[in-house]
Amino acid sequence: MKSKIETLGLQLNKTLDGFEQRTSKWLARSLDKHLSIGITGFSGSGKSTFLTSLIHQLTHSDHAHLGGFLPARDKRLLDIQLLPLEDLPLFDYQHGIQALASDPPAWPASTTQISGCRLVIEYKKSTLLPTFTGETRHLTLELRDYPGEWLLDIAMLQQDYRLWSLDTGNLNNRGIRQQLAGNLLNELDQLDPLASFDSHNIAPLLRRYHDYLLACKNAGLTFIQPGRALLADSRDFPHFLPLNHLQHYSAQQLNNADENSLYKIMQQRYNTYLSAFVRPFYKRFFRGVDRQVVLIDVLKALSNGKEKFDDMIVAFRRIIDCYHVGQNALLHRLFSPQVEKILFLASKPDRILMNQHESLRRLCDDIIRHICPQSVRNRIEIETEIAAAVRSTHDHSDHLTAKLLSGQFGELTHPPIPDQLPDAEQWQQLEKWQPPVLQAPLNPDLLLGGRLAHIRMDKVLRDLIGDKF
Repeated sequence: MKSKIETLGLQLNKTLDGFEQRTSKWLARSLDKHLSIGITGFSGSGKSTFLTSLIHQLTHSDHAHLGGFLPARDKRLLDIQLLPLEDLPLFDYQHGIQALASDPPAWPASTTQISGCRLVIEYKKSTLLPTFTGETRHLTLELRDYPGEWLLDIAMLQQDYRLWSLDTGNLNNRGIRQQLAGNLLNELDQLDPLASFDSHNIAPLLRRYHDYLLACKNAGLTFIQPGRALLADSRDFPHFLPLNHLQHYSAQQLNNADENSLYKIMQQRYNTYLSAFVRPFYKRFFRGVDRQVVLIDVLKALSNGKEKFDDMIVAFRRIIDCYHVGQNALLHRLFSPQVEKILFLASKPDRILMNQHESLRRLCDDIIRHICPQSVRNRIEIETEIAAAVRSTHDHSDHLTAKLLSGQFGELTHPPIPDQLPDAEQWQQLEKWQPPVLQAPLNPDLLLGGRLAHIRMDKVLRDLIGDKF
């Protein structure tokens, strides 16, 4: 058995090691040699594929066709090391590349949990003037990948259970949600918030409400809370549901409700969810990100119709509320880094003709202009771009050719892509169009460092990290 002195010594060494790691990171950040980048987006937006491609393009930049990213174009990237982060599971880059290199090719597995990696980039300085620090530099990139559904939950931190119930109840009683919920809404209406909690009666309702949330996701809706209910680990958090008609009760009635009442139990579970899952994620990961990439499958949203498109805009408007002012003052950057830049990225533009790419970029910019007030733009650098992390189609004058996920090869056409929020006539043109689910291109050389075809990943790298070289 270790003595108390030995135990204290081990604890002190561990504390000093942690302090040394944090100090090293702070110093690197102060010298612009350390950058933490968050990568997120809702299910199906292509996060895992994007991160796999980004790592591959940097690692094999000498032949990756990155003309818009000057350090790669000028062959100043000398070495890239892929390392784990001390506080996150390692992003499985190798598994993603092996999937893309298989025959038939497969897409990297979807993001359901937070993961990350560290890229240590050795590069040659752009100046030819000799300095006492040598000709090479190192930039450390922290890449943090997490589901966009987690961001939606951060917006819940601004609401207590009563307000969340009122907002969610109003949402559930409209449009597509009302149709999907069916008789569930009638059963929720009959619940008495002040009645004693009966687990036997509530348990089936909780399961049905969870199924309803999944049905909303499968129907193409985006603004769904709690977001973790949509992911594989949804059984791991306290289950709760909104109670309808809370507007008919005064704050005093609800506050004085019995501790075993339905209202108090649901309130407790809601608060536990925020304290056990949402707030730790916000404090530990989200606020530690310097720059953020938010992937948006704009084309899928267009094909889902106006109601679902508008629902996506509501979701991203709530996400914008989660971001704080980016500050570059030295002490602030050292001890409390916050998001200073957000890159909204319309993913998978290879499903439309290249002559429509600029329309897609302008549409993405118009979406962000509607959800992001100028007051936020004045404080955080907001950029929009389009990029296909992996290009799967061949462009012709009036159609595309590609392999579908089924393995069939065919020609693809699509209606004109609007360059701003669609009007009634454009919605009618888009009504019967569904962007195809494509198979990744056959590329067995990837495991040997072969080139991974892309669209505008060089522009993404330029916007994201180009100023650090």
